[in-house]
Amino acid sequence: MNKGIIYYTKIRDEYEGCHMEHMIGEELLKTGLKQEYGLNLKYEPRAEGEHGKPFLSLRPSLHYNISHSGKYVLCILADQEVGIDVQVHKDVNYDKLLNRMVSENLKREILNSEDVKKAFFEQWVLREAYIKWTGEGLSRDMRTIPFNEGKRMLLQFKEGYSCAVWSMKPMEIRWEYADIILE
Repeated sequence: MNKGIIYYTKIRDEYEGCHMEHMIGEELLKTGLKQEYGLNLKYEPRAEGEHGKPFLSLRPSLHYNISHSGKYVLCILADQEVGIDVQVHKDVNYDKLLNRMVSENLKREILNSEDVKKAFFEQWVLREAYIKWTGEGLSRDMRTIPFNEGKRMLLQFKEGYSCAVWSMKPMEIRWEYADIILE
């Protein structure tokens, strides 16, 4: 069984609204690499794939992906290509966004579900995790994502959040909390 470790943190009150999520994600990556593999991120060169997905250029068997939303930042480390997405549930124009995200049939199904917000964000995180897994990013039409490719998992996270991971093979997931203080 392949393994993935998700390091996550709650953004400290003093960092809220300061647009520090990227720096916090980097610190999570640094923490995870040190704790899991004894590696120092400072000495790990990185490169970018065709669509800008970063990777550790000297560690082809070690993969990571970072996501943030609301009060949380997550970083997954895995032994295979992986994409992760987390989204806080908030009110959005579901109709408009669904037009760009899913088929007309699935759109109707989501809009008619008992919990529209939850159904919407589950689709959202699955699709975001897919495009982060493949490295295509938003260059991919979200309506064309093949749900029969790779393995996807909706994960239980915090109340009011949806979270998903996508990879080629099934993964056993472990969660690790890290309190991140930027210096």
